[in-house]
Amino acid sequence: MKNFTDHIKSLNNGKIDYFITDLNLNIFHDKLDNSVILSGSFNPIHYAHTKLLNYCSKILDRNKFYEISIFNVDKPNITTDDLIGRIKNFNDNGKIIITRNSRFVEKAKLFPKSYFVVGFDTAIRILDESYLNKNQSLDDFFDVIKETECVFVVGGRVNVTGPKFDNLKLNEINDKYRDFFIILDEEEFREDISSTHERRHNN
Repeated sequence: MKNFTDHIKSLNNGKIDYFITDLNLNIFHDKLDNSVILSGSFNPIHYAHTKLLNYCSKILDRNKFYEISIFNVDKPNITTDDLIGRIKNFNDNGKIIITRNSRFVEKAKLFPKSYFVVGFDTAIRILDESYLNKNQSLDDFFDVIKETECVFVVGGRVNVTGPKFDNLKLNEINDKYRDFFIILDEEEFREDISSTHERRHNN
């Protein structure tokens, strides 16, 4: 626990960019290159997260990692106690990267040649310039993604208003950016559950 707490302090102070842990709060020093990374708040983690990451790791033949940023763009920052509570909910012995980088432009620089696994909602935000840093365009963003040789793998979800399955479609993405996305068809992967649903169910 002390080692974990020391790493959190170093992360908050900017002395380190990230560290890797697991549900037992062990610290690891894996090489993060050519990895599959599922980023999220995991509040809480559920089996759809695990199945999606396992599926992508298998089809891409890459080591798998979860990633939690203690800083967020459109949500409150995560306290240490809250973070530990979320980590303790992991049950597949997966390794979890802890960062302070909420934006994918920063994650890509930290973890080059990675496949970032995202859900449909996150993919929409990736293509929305209002979520970028000030004075940054989508062209600027995808220049970084190209330079770092990263790719987004997008899993769909059921529409909140009904049973319709929603996901990005390549022909709806500007052709300049299509090469940076792998879209999982409904026939490839579908799990109808979300963290919001799990929180409501548990409460």
